[in-house]
This record gives sequence, C-alpha cells and structure tokens, in this order.
Amino acid sequence: MKLKVVSIITMGIMLFTMVLSACMPPQATAEELAAMEKARKDSVRKANSRYCMKHLSFATEYYKNKAYPDALYNYKKLFEYECVDEQMAQNVYVYMGNSYREMDHLDTALIYYDEGLAVIPDNKYLWENKLFTLKMIGDDDAVLQAKVNMYAQFPDDAVLGEEIAEDYVASGMYEEAKAMAEALLVKDPDNSNLTNIIYECVEALGGDMLGFLKTKYDNDPADISNAQLYGDQLLGVGETNVAITVYEGVLAISPGLTNVMKKLVEAYGEIGKTKSKIEILKKLTSANPEDVRIYFDMTKAYIEDGQLKSAMSWAGKAINMDPQNGQTYANRASVYEAVGIACAGSVPDFDDKLVFMMAYEDYKNAKSKGYFGATNKIDFLKEARIPQSGDWFFNRDEYVKAGKAKPKKECYTWLKRSVTAPKD
Repeated sequence: MKLKVVSIITMGIMLFTMVLSACMPPQATAEELAAMEKARKDSVRKANSRYCMKHLSFATEYYKNKAYPDALYNYKKLFEYECVDEQMAQNVYVYMGNSYREMDHLDTALIYYDEGLAVIPDNKYLWENKLFTLKMIGDDDAVLQAKVNMYAQFPDDAVLGEEIAEDYVASGMYEEAKAMAEALLVKDPDNSNLTNIIYECVEALGGDMLGFLKTKYDNDPADISNAQLYGDQLLGVGETNVAITVYEGVLAISPGLTNVMKKLVEAYGEIGKTKSKIEILKKLTSANPEDVRIYFDMTKAYIEDGQLKSAMSWAGKAINMDPQNGQTYANRASVYEAVGIACAGSVPDFDDKLVFMMAYEDYKNAKSKGYFGATNKIDFLKEARIPQSGDWFFNRDEYVKAGKAKPKKECYTWLKRSVTAPKD
C-alpha cells in the first residue's frame, strides 16, 4: 500500500513537471536577443526622434563654432535618448573625441575614440584621430600598437603596412619589420623601400647580407631591385667581374635603367675595360642627352682608351652644350694635356709646350668661369710645361706667323688650334 502511494506521488510530480515545461517559452538565442534589443532601441529612437534631431542639430552647430563644452552636452543627450544608431555613430564618437582633444582632455578623447571603434571598427576617420591624439601625447609604443590594430582592420592598406614596417625598424624590432616587409613585398614586388627594409633588417640581425642577396638572385635573377643591390654589394667587396655580370643581366631585362648603366661605367673603369665603358656611356648620352656630366665621362674614357681625337670631339660637344660652365673648358684642357703627354719625349720640346699652352689657356678660362678645380693645373703648367721667354726667343722665327704659333710635329697635325705668341 505504501509503495502504491509513493508511485502515485512520483507520477504526479512528473506530470506537473511536464505541464510546467510545456507552458514555459523556449530560451531565446543570442541572435534573437540582439534583434529584440535592436527593435527596442528603434522603438525608443522613433519615440524620441524629435529630441534626437534637436540635440544633434545643436551639437553640430556648437562643434562648428568651437563651443566644445556645449557640443559635448548635446552629444551626451543623444545617448540619454538612445538616439545613436550605427549611422549616427560615424560622426558622434569622432566629434566627441575631437571636442575633448581640443579641450586638451586627451585621455578622455581616447576613451570616446575607443568606444566608437568598438561599435564601428572599420571607421578610418576614428582610427586616424586616435593616432593623431596618441602622437600628441607622445606615446610612441601606443602609436605603433594602434597602427598594428588598425592594419588588422584594413589589411589591404599597403601604405599603412609599410609605415608599420618602418616604425618597427626605428624601434629596433627587426624580426617584425622583416616579416611585415616580406609580406607586403609579395603584393608589391617592385617596391624598393620594402626591399631596403628587409636588407637593413638582415644586416641588423647579423645575417650574411651578400649571401642573402645571392640566394635571392639565384632564385629570381629577374628581381631587378634585388639584382641591383646584389651588384652594389659585390662592387663594394671588390667582386667587380661578378658585379658586371649581374648589372649586364639587369640591363638585358630593362635596358633603360640609367642608374645601372652608371654602375657599369664605374665597374668597367675599375678593371680597365674602357671600350665597354665607352659603349655604355654612349647609351647614357642617348638616354640623357642634356647631361653634360656624361660628356665629361665620355671625354675621360676616350683619353683612357688612347682615342684622343674622339676625346677632343666630345670635349667640344660639352662646350657647345654649356659654354658658360667652366668645367667644360677644364674638360677640354685635359684632352690637350693628354695629347701633349702622348707626343712629348722625356723632355718636352717647343711643339709640346705649345700644346700644353693650349691646355693652360683652357684651364685659365675654366677658372675665370668659376671652376676653381683648375687652379693646381694652371700653377703646374705655368711652371713646368708652357713656353717660357727663352723658348719664344729661339723659336719665334720658325713658328710664329701673324702673331700665332702652331705645333709642327706629325702627331699634332690634326689639331686646328694655335696660340698667341707674346710680343717681342
């Protein structure tokens, strides 16, 4: 009998529980709760729309007039009336933060920027104002962290990413800088700044720079930026022939790179390959026909190669291009000097001295036009090379015609110039 009573009680409890469960509504999901809250806020906002518009209008006007305390009072009223939806948040948080910043309450400004970013994390204007405020505070670590957080939100902002890499380098965070630069370089392989950041990091971390560049070059010889740096490193350690091979390979891919041509001019000069140097200089003059400095290099290269007539031709072109540039005359003087040295014996005779006189006159002209690099040459030629009074006394009758004198040696016959003889 007792068991029967217990059983009946148990069954009754179970039935009561089942009825109670059937009467309780099912528990709402997070999405449903969010939707309900949004509906509630929309309803409140609609009911308060008149107050929302009034305080927003007041806040905007006060902000424009730089009445920041009044602007803030009205912005805060928007929150009291639950007016701030996602669209309104685009401006409210920024302007509240900016108002506090203008009042020099920088920490409070940051609070509102961060509150806004919690609601609208993809608002760049908020991020930029936060960064600006952190820079005003002078907290470099916080600025860098904010940039990193912003980049996480905008991973396609390559400019920001590059800036972060540079900041990492400035902070001595070379591993982080290298990783960032390498990731960015995948999307922008021609970015020389990123490449330089990577190399700087490798060097700072004690890596083998030349080996690093060589590995990259061997894997991808068409990577022009890396190839140029590899060539420069090779040139710096005296591996001139290998550097030339690398530079020539770069020009084969991109023939118009004048900076590489100039490196080749330097490299060919170091190992005495003057004819190759001249060929590259010809390409440089075609690429930069108005650059008189290339004409100087061409003149020097032809002198080194013993082609003095060609050297004289290029020296003349330089003068015609820029006749007021004193260096153009010093450049031609160097040709006359080279001609005199090539023809003179162990002791210069009167013919040789006449040619050195031509060089002397050009050097003096160069100095008169402001090129003072000719001073030492003028002093040297005056003392040791040009005709002295005795030379003129013994050679006047044979050489001077109508006050002018020209050299008679066979090796000078191509020279068209004469010098003015001093009066008796």
